[in-house]
Amino acid sequence: MESKLKWGAKVISEDGKNLGKLTRVVFHPSTNEVTHIVVEKGVFNRRAKLVPINSIQFAASDEIRLKIDALQIDELQDFEETYFLSGENINGEVKPLYWLRPVGDYPEIYPLPPLSVSYNLDEDSHAIEPGVIVVSAEDHEVGRVKSVLLDEKGHITHFIAEIKIDGKSSTKVIPVDWVSKVEESFLKVSASERMLMKLPEKP
Repeated sequence: MESKLKWGAKVISEDGKNLGKLTRVVFHPSTNEVTHIVVEKGVFNRRAKLVPINSIQFAASDEIRLKIDALQIDELQDFEETYFLSGENINGEVKPLYWLRPVGDYPEIYPLPPLSVSYNLDEDSHAIEPGVIVVSAEDHEVGRVKSVLLDEKGHITHFIAEIKIDGKSSTKVIPVDWVSKVEESFLKVSASERMLMKLPEKP
């Protein structure tokens, strides 16, 4: 039985709590195995957690139900870590940021060191963003991925993408074997635009 992971799907804990939304899918391109999903909640106090794929009880198009409760989510690893850079970088070009703090009638400006963000992923893993671009064999941007299909073992079998070629739009089911390159912001397929248009449409 295939599962569908759709960006923006609501993620619910075992005890019925709304944990946020699916924002990324983490997988190994060499094996097509999905290892984690990224669940994000909040705007100003945003948090993003790496949830192991084996924590999913079931996945529908608009909802993902987990086998762990809300308290266990807090114990999971953060997807990204933000930290201050101190000292100079390799090129000696660290530029401080500044924030404004009113003191009495006159604001004072305080420097802050630059921020850096790192992702807690294996070097061989990729985290696909929502709406990742599909690039054809002709190196043309032809659409965007909407969701992914997984088999029972948690391997990606297909990408569901909204494809637009020659002014015609349709939702296509692209086999993972057609993907020749994966980056965070795009998928390169080995198929031509003509071949993509011949693919079956999403039922």
